[in-house]
Amino acid sequence: MKPVHLASIVFLAELGTACAEPVAPDARHDDLASSAVVVPQGSPHTAASGLFAQTGITSFDVRAAGPNTIIEQTAMGSLTGTLTGSFDDQLRVVIHPNGRFTTKFTIRCTCTVAGNTGVLDIQAEDDGELVSPTLARFAGRAVITGGSGDLSGLRGLLDIEGIVDVATGLATYAYIGRIRFLP
Repeated sequence: MKPVHLASIVFLAELGTACAEPVAPDARHDDLASSAVVVPQGSPHTAASGLFAQTGITSFDVRAAGPNTIIEQTAMGSLTGTLTGSFDDQLRVVIHPNGRFTTKFTIRCTCTVAGNTGVLDIQAEDDGELVSPTLARFAGRAVITGGSGDLSGLRGLLDIEGIVDVATGLATYAYIGRIRFLP
């Protein structure tokens, strides 16, 4: 889910440093896993999978910071699969001189999970790069850190992988992982 605005992709394209291989999550994301709460009691872990699809960018700011370009952006979208509903995200993208980018973001989902409704808070990170003049790829990890309503006890760890459409600046990304309701 890391939307990178069209101007950012153009910037990356001008660097000419893209590679054709997908970007895989790495050890830098292991610190996210430690923020997930694991308690012996509660429901068993359940497989989770689905898709985040951004539908609109609601704010966008770009600035230079030394050799890097920093993008602050908010977007909205829909969520399908095990987690179903709508979301808003706030993200910060750092585009490095070598053409790769890193993103940290927060997602707030108003959603339903296994018939339970509420709001989920999700923290995520990813790494990516431009792979063609019209496409950027990224991969990372997302942690469900808490929620409200019927989802207040839901926790989970999700791997994410997706693309950014250069023409729209919108991201679509799949998630797969495990969730658990805590008491």
